[in-house]
Amino acid sequence: MIRHLNTNISFCELDGQLFFLDIQSDRYFRLSRALERSVLSYLEAPEDPSVDISGLIKHNLVPPTKAVRYDESAVGIALPSESAIEMPSPDKRVSFDVVRDVFVMVAMMRWQLKVRRLKHVLQALSDYRNRRTSLLVHDQARLRQHLSEAAIAFNRVRPYVPIEMSCLIDSLSMVRFLAKRGLHAQLVMGVSCDPFSAHAWVQHGPLVLNETIGMVQAHVPIRVI
Repeated sequence: MIRHLNTNISFCELDGQLFFLDIQSDRYFRLSRALERSVLSYLEAPEDPSVDISGLIKHNLVPPTKAVRYDESAVGIALPSESAIEMPSPDKRVSFDVVRDVFVMVAMMRWQLKVRRLKHVLQALSDYRNRRTSLLVHDQARLRQHLSEAAIAFNRVRPYVPIEMSCLIDSLSMVRFLAKRGLHAQLVMGVSCDPFSAHAWVQHGPLVLNETIGMVQAHVPIRVI
């Protein structure tokens, strides 16, 4: 389960350990066991004056005045059960518009990640998707078909873009690529340990659009956009 300290810092539990992602500072991190306990106590009772948050304040995890609990109601992701890239698909010709958009969006996302904070990149992507798509869909089966077809087209073109493949760049690009076509999908960021690794993929409901089920299930979601 994904939990949040604030709008910038989210975390998840994996093998009995807490892993954190700070999108303002563009970093993953862990805390001592004592600070982990402080985090959990704070989230259980953020207004309780008996909860010691001095260590959290010292590490800039919470402000000196206790903040209002972050609203997690809009954040969530279904358990993945299908993958578009593992389904049989017809060998359809890719249009020029698709090729152009994949090239442009991959280049754009690589540039944005170099010059902007991850927080700003994610916010801009979310704003763009909200302008171009709607969550109110009457024909889910048709939407899934269009999502799968568009994702497959993106995945076919992506290896030809002369930019090194990266799960974060490619997933950001795919979400924008789909949104431009009126298709809503979520960016999921996940982690695994022993050794630690971070991964990103695109998902709509239980349908994964640019990764295998096995790879997705090997990671625990830490942030959903």
